[in-house]
Amino acid sequence: MKYSEKQVKKLLKTNNLSIEDQVKGNILNFIRTIHLNEQDFIESSYGSKFFGELPMTFQKNPGQVMGIITATVNGEVRKYVFNDQGYEELGDLLKLVKE
Repeated sequence: MKYSEKQVKKLLKTNNLSIEDQVKGNILNFIRTIHLNEQDFIESSYGSKFFGELPMTFQKNPGQVMGIITATVNGEVRKYVFNDQGYEELGDLLKLVKE
């Protein structure tokens, strides 16, 4: 999903989000923080952890163009790749290899 400030604001204003929208909102809000802090994404590193009902980790080393997100949703571990422009579910990208 491509990062959009408009989409983030819409999600932040919505009450009773579905679990999928909560995941989307957390990821887009993390990317929003990168923009608000005017960080150089490629030169930055991330090792952030969100705890609670929807635990997530955001990891990236300096020099990498993509980072990895691990989210635990109802006991299921999901992986996503992200950068300052958006994110994708890792499984969807790996399907491209099989085509």
